[in-house]
Amino acid sequence: MLVDDFVANWPFAGQRARLARMFNHQKMRDASFAPQDKRNPSPVETQLMDVVTAFRQLQADRHRADYDTGWRLVGTDVANAITLAETTFSKWRAVRGDDAARDHLMSMFGAKR
Repeated sequence: MLVDDFVANWPFAGQRARLARMFNHQKMRDASFAPQDKRNPSPVETQLMDVVTAFRQLQADRHRADYDTGWRLVGTDVANAITLAETTFSKWRAVRGDDAARDHLMSMFGAKR
């Protein structure tokens, strides 16, 4: 979802899939975000913090599912991950046009401020 939003405006449609594969999920996960006023974040900043937290959780869950052979995955784990992903998609769609969201998206892909 985040990579798709980032590459959607690449003018060469035939290259978008290749461009999308260039992104590093670890760098995306580790990008930090802080509201301008930590004690009073805007509604957009609050939603964006939720997206950032959920992205990290979903990445951790994916990594655990792929590499932790001792993890006993159960149906509620899957249902919770799906619910979290769906909620995160909705929150991202609500804020993705805001400058704070676009700035964070850039930082997830390695752009410096």
